[in-house]
Formats: sequence, structure tokens, C-alpha cells
Amino acid sequence: MKLKNRLMPALLFCGVVALSSCEKNEQESVNPEFTQGVISHILADSAEVTSYVFSGKNLSQLNHYDKKTGELETFEKYERDGSGKLLKTTTHAAGSHALLSEQVYTYNDKGLLAKTDMTYYNAGNLEYTAYATYEYDEEKHLKKKSLFEVNDKKEARQKSYTTYALLPNGNYAEEKQYVVDGKGEASLFSTTTYSYDSNQNPFYAFAEPGSASSPNNLVASKALVHNSNKTYAYAYTYTYDERGLPLTQTVTKPGGKSQAYSYLYSN
Repeated sequence: MKLKNRLMPALLFCGVVALSSCEKNEQESVNPEFTQGVISHILADSAEVTSYVFSGKNLSQLNHYDKKTGELETFEKYERDGSGKLLKTTTHAAGSHALLSEQVYTYNDKGLLAKTDMTYYNAGNLEYTAYATYEYDEEKHLKKKSLFEVNDKKEARQKSYTTYALLPNGNYAEEKQYVVDGKGEASLFSTTTYSYDSNQNPFYAFAEPGSASSPNNLVASKALVHNSNKTYAYAYTYTYDERGLPLTQTVTKPGGKSQAYSYLYSN
């Protein structure tokens, strides 16, 4: 699948959060400080698929591993300013460290993410560029995200936008994704609804700016694709430790197949 297809309007299928960073033997020269209780690894069927590297309280690197071989596939590096605000994210191939993608973040005068410039590469060559813009409600919660494609002439065209509905407790209850045609006319592509448990989402504290991250853990999602009138439902069940943090997550997909994940923490 080409990288540009990842940015095209598509149904959001929510699964385990899988972040990743650097190869096991290529960690930063200074040993990272781990905050007590911060997630450090995700396992799928006892095989490591994701690991996290922190510098103080900030995520600095994310590693993604091949489930079958255990080898590092890609890693993401995070660049921040002195206050910890995220400035840039780069994704690299394992081994060669070839740059796969880059995201640069621009903030408004209220400190909220205003724009993300995205660049994607294939074999070292520029393949695709795009950017996203963001709108917020009066409480500074994400309300709308718009995606624009940039062509070779540096001309931008809107491809899609997503609107978000928030519950009083800060969880995102619904999102509607619209596609925009060549005439600039939008049509509703999908509507996805979410429900949550009452326990702490271990990924919430370091979610990337501009993401619709919720403070509690997802227990169900249901997506209706309007042009086909098909519904795709996912269910998520957990076991928890004494602090209420999830230890395991089982994702049941449409059709009944399931995948189990385990969460490991820094302590």
C-alpha cells in the first residue's frame, strides 16, 4: 500500500494503540528516565510488537516490531522544545534508518495545534505531501480536523474532514468523516460511535497533539459506512492492575475473531 493511501478517507477501525520507537540495541546514549507506572511495552500473543522510550515524562521514541520475527520494523523519533511541546515526528525504517515520513507541528497563540505538515518518502524520494488543520471548542477540545493534499505545483486541495462530539467527562463519543470531491462538495462517508470504561487510558498522557485521545479506555466502537450501509463493530475487554491500569486487552473484530494484547509498565 502506498503511503498516500493512508491519508485518503478511510474508515477508522480502532484497535490497540501501537506506538513504537528505536531498535533495542540502538537506544539513546543517555539512559531514559521512566515515570512510575508509564507503559513501556505492548505484547501480542506474548510477542513484543511495541516499545516506548521516555525522556523524563515525555515520549522520545517509539519502536514497532515484527510479531513473527521479533525484529524491529520501524521507529519514530519525537523532537520537542524546552517546555516539552512536540515540534516534529519522524518515522524511520529499521536497519537503514531511511526516513519514511515527517510531521512538523505549528501552534496557535493559545498553544493549541493549528497545523501539521506531513511529508512521505519512498526509497529516499519524495512521494506525497499533505497537511492537516484543526479547530477546537471553547474548552480547547478538538472539534474538527481537515486534511489537504498538496500536488507537485504546491497547490492544496481539501480531501476530507472529520468532526468530533465530546462527552462531559472528556471522552470522544462520536466522529463523522466527510470526503470532499474535486468540486469542493463534501459528503458523509462514515459515522463512528465509541463507549468507554471508567479506568485510566495509559496512552492519554502522551497522546500526540491534534489527536482525539480519550482519558478512559475504549470498550466498544461501531462504524457505519454510509454509501454501503454496512456497520463494523469492535469490542474491547480488559483486565486491570490494582491501580486500574489495563494489563491485558482483547479486541474482538467484526466476524468474531479476536486478538489479545498485554501491557507492561515501567515499574
